[in-house]
Amino acid sequence: MEPTLEQLEDYNGNESKEKRLTVYIVILSGLLIGAIYGLIASNTTVSDEIVTSTQTGIVKF
Repeated sequence: MEPTLEQLEDYNGNESKEKRLTVYIVILSGLLIGAIYGLIASNTTVSDEIVTSTQTGIVKF
């Protein structure tokens, strides 16, 4: 038989400080890992552009 909501110890704002702290730690660590990943991903882009400075002999007037 499943417990009713009133039988749960952390229903209706009665959660413990330890559980609340655990939730905050999990959320903040996820945001921190996402921010670090975003910084690394944005700073390690590879440019596929090939830059050559050879002269072809064609002159544009």
